[in-house]
Formats: sequence, structure tokens, C-alpha cells
Amino acid sequence: MTNTVVIGCADQALAYELRSQLDELGDLEIGYIAETTSEFSSAVIRLEPDVVILHDATGPQTAIDVVRELSLRRPTMSTIVVCSDPSPESLMPLVEAGARGILTYPLAFEEVEARVRAATEWSRAMSDVVATPHDPVGGVGARVICFTGSKGGVGTSTVATHIALDVAREVPNFRVALLDLDLEKGDVSSLIDVRYRSSIADVARVSNDLNVRTIADAVVPHDSGLHLLLTPHQVQDVEFITPQSVRIIIATLRQAYDLVIIDGGSHVTPTQVAAVELADEVVIVTTPDVLSLRGVRRNLDSWDGLGVRKAETTRVLVNNSSKHNAIQADLVHRLAQAPVISVALPSLHKQLEAAVNSRDPLTLRESSWWKALRAIGKEIELVPVRPRTDVAAEAIKAEISTRRSERRRGRGKRRQRGGKVAGSESGQISIETVGLLPAILLICVFLWQIGLVGMSSIYASHAADAAARQASLGKAPGPSAYEKVPSYFRHGMSVDPSSTAPGDGVVTVHVKVPLFVPGVFSGPWSIDATRKVVQEP
Repeated sequence: MTNTVVIGCADQALAYELRSQLDELGDLEIGYIAETTSEFSSAVIRLEPDVVILHDATGPQTAIDVVRELSLRRPTMSTIVVCSDPSPESLMPLVEAGARGILTYPLAFEEVEARVRAATEWSRAMSDVVATPHDPVGGVGARVICFTGSKGGVGTSTVATHIALDVAREVPNFRVALLDLDLEKGDVSSLIDVRYRSSIADVARVSNDLNVRTIADAVVPHDSGLHLLLTPHQVQDVEFITPQSVRIIIATLRQAYDLVIIDGGSHVTPTQVAAVELADEVVIVTTPDVLSLRGVRRNLDSWDGLGVRKAETTRVLVNNSSKHNAIQADLVHRLAQAPVISVALPSLHKQLEAAVNSRDPLTLRESSWWKALRAIGKEIELVPVRPRTDVAAEAIKAEISTRRSERRRGRGKRRQRGGKVAGSESGQISIETVGLLPAILLICVFLWQIGLVGMSSIYASHAADAAARQASLGKAPGPSAYEKVPSYFRHGMSVDPSSTAPGDGVVTVHVKVPLFVPGVFSGPWSIDATRKVVQEP
């Protein structure tokens, strides 16, 4: 069976050396060699490889951020990082982010072979455990669409808000989140009537320890079903929102929702660049005038210069289109320097003004507007054939449903007339939430067992490394191997007796995978880690 490998390396000499050594392994196919992290991430999502190799000097995104993002998007894929600095301070963050193996320079063929083989076996084993016939998405997560403006006033926030709201209300059981990253203006909260206390700044403060409950507490549910994560009320809180925190927030939202819409604003800022780099689709909103179209070219040149997005992977959406405009569609196609969406949004100044003043987009009754938005959504593939289901999404759904049911019960009591008790809908929501609990608990137990498999693999690898070092010094490898494994993982652990004889040159450690409770039950599976013993002179 041939396994696909994607390499991310800007150093051509190192990339050539990696390719030469991987070619010698025989059963590996190099699918792509990327020179930037954005190109690398796109190739990974497109080719779905079993193993990826990333040089930590590849930019512009840091290796830690790339590893963390890809680990969340493709949990069954193994990531190997080639480190320029082999110090523990540099290696530990990569391992914590999800790296399955570390290579140091200069490369040794035996080390490359061992790491790639182990990564391939782990990826295959995880795919067998995780894959189900009802999960066609394969853990990739939500589709992320970032809307940006060619300049201020072209309607970026209006388009992002209206299209997210329309998908949320029209597609049943489809979870849609709207993230406002226009930190200078933050118009989403002015376009839609919501009250909120927590903002993206509160989430950014705890981004290094972000979890589902934090997201659930920060998002604002709208009656349409749309969930919003909005800009802070105080301008001084913007300093907490960094490109790194934005990447983590988007990665978490990607796992919890089916669709994430981002209002990226009209200015090229570090936070906007982070969103543009991570988004599956970037749409620049413009109006049919020379000033706006120049802004399109300026943004495209900026992103291309930073190495985060090519013009051919970006789309242009024309807003405020009218037959009376001096610049028509054919001229827009020639000036935009990027693919232009075939559907343009009509000029509806007066109707949109009424919707903005009332802070209710649904008061806009012009069918041409909503038809155009849906045609645009179809062209950029906002909604897949079938939405996903995962634990994070169900947890957020349960959390927000509980909060919404409490509000409905309060409103229902105020609406009681003639002894009639309102709030039946909230009771129905509570019953549905209770009905989902067994499924949620079962999935949590399943994910816990997967985590135990990963922990067993890590401990087996550490123990094998320690045993090999002791054997190379002529000492017994067993005691050192046991010291590297916690006591509650030692049940059923062994060091292969045939591999401890002098001159054998190989040490193999077997670690039994615990079943649910480490130290109490052991499953029928075991993780084997083999290391070559290098005899000291």
C-alpha cells in the first residue's frame, strides 16, 4: 500500500535531501512540496496525506500554529517536524501542539526511516479506529469563509451578516457562526439586534487554554439560530486579540460548527492576514468604481507579498451593482485580477437603510437581494450536502439550548393568560437535550479511549528511546524503560527479551493500551516501539 507524504520546506537543499531519502523507502509517494505554510496547508487539505513533514523554518506562519491547526482539522494524520533547534524548549511546544515525530539536522537515513514508519503505522491505526461509514467529512471541520472589503463602505459587514443569517434560518440543523474581526469598526453588532457581554477579546485572553465551554459562553445566539462572536466594547481590549489567538479561535470554531463566516474588515492587519491565511475561501467585496477596484488590487498584492494568499485563490464580489453604473461587469473582470463571482448584489440603498436603522436584516423584503445572496452561497459552496456532527458541536448546542430555554421560560411566565402556562417550547428543548446525553457520553468515552491509545504510543516511544540509550552503554535497558512510563501504564508492559542481548542492536518496548481506566483494565491492543541501538566506541 502506497502512503502519501506532503513536505513543507522552503530550503531547497533540505527538501531535495528529504525527497531523496523518502524515495529510498519505496512505499511512499510524495504528493507535494510546498515552500510556504499557506501552500502547505492547502496541499494537506486537498491531498489528505497520511504523513506530512514540515521544516520549522518555513513561513510565514509558525510551525507550532501549523501543527496545531492541522492536528485539529485532520486528527488521524501524522506530522513530523524537522527542527533547526533540538533543545527541549523548542521541541516540547511542537509535541504539545500535536507533532508525532521530530527530526534534527543533519538527517540520518535510519532516523528518517524510523520516524516515517512509526508515523505511518500510527496514522493507519488511528484511521481504522476513528473512521466510520457515516463520517464523509473525515474530521476536516467547518468551511471557513472570510469576507473582506476593498475599502471602507463597500458593504462587507452587511454582506457577511446577511448571508450568515440567511443560511442559519434556511438550512435546518446547520450550525453557523459569524465572527466579527473588523476590530476598528465592528459593525456586525450594529446591523443585528443583540446584547452581549463577552467578546472575542475575552476568548483571546484564554486562547492558549481554549475549550468548548469558553466558546459557548462567549458566542451570542440569535433567534434565527445564528451564533455571533463580536468585537469588544472597549477599544483597549483589542490589544489582546493577536494573530496567534485568532488562529486558535478559528480552529476551535471550525470544530464546533458547520460554517464559519468571518467579517475581516477592509484594512490589511495582522489579525485579518491570519484569517485570510486560514480561510477556505476569501471573498473581497467591492463596488463598481475605480477607487474600490484599486483597493482590490492593493489587498491582493499585500496578501501575495506576505505569502498568505494568491490572487487566483481569491474571489471578488461586486456589491451595489446597477445598469446605470459607468463600470459594468466586463470591465470589472478585466480590472479585478482575481476570479469574479458571476452574481452581483443589486443596488438597494433605501431598503438596506431601513434594515440597518431597525437593526433587523429580516425586515428587508426585496426578494432580489436574498436570491442573489443564495446564488452567491451556492457558487462559493457555503453549504455541503450534509452537515457534520461531533462532540464539540453537540456540547455547544446543549449549552446554548439550556440558556435559550431559560430565557423562553422567563418570557412564557410573563405571557400567561387565563391560567394557560406558556413555555412549552422550552420544555421540549430540555427533553431533547436530555435525550442527547447518552449519545454525548458514549462519544466522550470513545474519544477518551482514543486519547489513551495516543498516550500509550507516546510513552512507548519515550521508553524505547531510553532503553536504546542504556543498551548502547552496555547497561540493562529494562529499568530505564520502565522509569519513562507512569505506573498506571506499566500493566502488561515488557521489553522484548530477544532484543536485550549484547550486540543485538535493537530494543523493542511493548506497552498495553489501557481499557477506559489506566492501571486497572488493559485492552487487547498493544503499542510497540522499536529503536536501533548504536554501540558506543
